[in-house]
Amino acid sequence: MQVLSNSVKLAWVVGTRMILLNSNNQLLSSLTQFSSSPLSSLQFQLRTKSSSDFPAGRHRAAVATADVCDSNAALLVNGDLRALDPIFKIYGRRLAFSGPIVTVKVFEDNVLVRQLLETEGNGRVLVIDGGGSTRCALVGGNLAQWAHDMAWAGIIMNGCIRDVDEINACDIGVRALGSNPLKSNKKAVGDKHVPVQIAGTLIHDGEWLYADSDGILISKTELSV
Repeated sequence: MQVLSNSVKLAWVVGTRMILLNSNNQLLSSLTQFSSSPLSSLQFQLRTKSSSDFPAGRHRAAVATADVCDSNAALLVNGDLRALDPIFKIYGRRLAFSGPIVTVKVFEDNVLVRQLLETEGNGRVLVIDGGGSTRCALVGGNLAQWAHDMAWAGIIMNGCIRDVDEINACDIGVRALGSNPLKSNKKAVGDKHVPVQIAGTLIHDGEWLYADSDGILISKTELSV
């Protein structure tokens, strides 16, 4: 192993391609082709991303939901911290994520969802109340990739997604009721930044969400463990 820069911690040679990883085992650059000559004599160019290349909030440290619950028993009792009912399936590469909540309420129509995901996410989480409908998808692979590129931390959807393989390849956290290949309507009907009732919990715009493989928590304020 050779450290190539402060942001490159590990270089793996696979066939005629090099994979560059950081200390968190995250891909730092596109795969770079090179000749079959010995590694010591290789001359290659690479483009890496330092922390300054990413929008603020994208790399917010993940907090374990179990630890949050254990450390904030009083908030659970008074309702300032709530756990969503375990109704969601896990999609996307980012298994744990957190951030301030942006809410949108729609029904089988994803125009407002797209409008929000086209804005800067700044590490926020989009909570979509799709009315629990499983008759069509509100987010597909293109929108998930757009959300990643715009630095959204995650998407929680009381509804369905599609393009599951594409979303699972995207470095973003996604929770949904399931998948459906049918696309939604395009009438721009719905409401942004309104309270939504999802999975047994009333969720307000501006609250905080914490998600990992154990479940999803909603907090009135940002928490630390």
